[in-house]
Amino acid sequence: MNQETTEGALSVVVTGGASGIGAAVCRRVVQAGGHAAILDLDHDAAAALARELGPRAAAAPGDVLDEAGLRAADEALAARLPPITGLVNCAGIAQVPTPIEDYPVQEWARVVDSHLKGTYTACRVFGSAMAARGRGAVVNVASVLSFRPGPVLAYGPAKAAVVNLTEALAVQWARQGVRVNAIAPGWTDTPFLRPKERQGERDMTPILRATPLGRLMRPEEIAEVVFFLLSPASAVVTGATIPCDGGVIAGSGWAPYGGFPQAG
Repeated sequence: MNQETTEGALSVVVTGGASGIGAAVCRRVVQAGGHAAILDLDHDAAAALARELGPRAAAAPGDVLDEAGLRAADEALAARLPPITGLVNCAGIAQVPTPIEDYPVQEWARVVDSHLKGTYTACRVFGSAMAARGRGAVVNVASVLSFRPGPVLAYGPAKAAVVNLTEALAVQWARQGVRVNAIAPGWTDTPFLRPKERQGERDMTPILRATPLGRLMRPEEIAEVVFFLLSPASAVVTGATIPCDGGVIAGSGWAPYGGFPQAG
């Protein structure tokens, strides 16, 4: 594709882009006239979303733990989309709350790798390429559990490390024109959170009670924050982690005082 005719285009790689927040980001990018590269382990779902979004979207196999595979995807996408100007790291696997005594090290490592090593590897491939070109923005998906612990002893520490990695890369790439930020979503209504809700197997009441807004976040709402961080509107923002959690982090100190204030 001709570099000169696409210099101003927003062209974003989204790992874990076939569903949930990743899919919402892809839709938002295309809606704004940009291009979305959808990477996901579920390549059929990624291809289906690309067909839905039309010629401004493309799908590629997306195992974020496979650096050689990501480099092959980068080469394949170069022939179909403008040069990459953005990377959104959404890929990662869920964890069921489990006591440490019952949680094998191998499973712990599998979850940590999916979030931390996967983010690192995607940044190494796509972020380094943007830095070499002197332009780009990276958005890593962290979590409220980056800042407040929970009973997910692999997921939470991995997301905390993603925040640290975000800050380190923001400094490393600042003079090369690449901004690196993160978001810290709260409980968001995606298959990642509610794989069993369709069968009514999970009670959401404790989650809703712990969220000052009293509801789940919507993927489209999170995607708006991501899009801001990808866009020139956030030109002076780098090394930041933005909570988009419905007030969970801010509200964590209210419990000893009787809980959240009620309207009226």
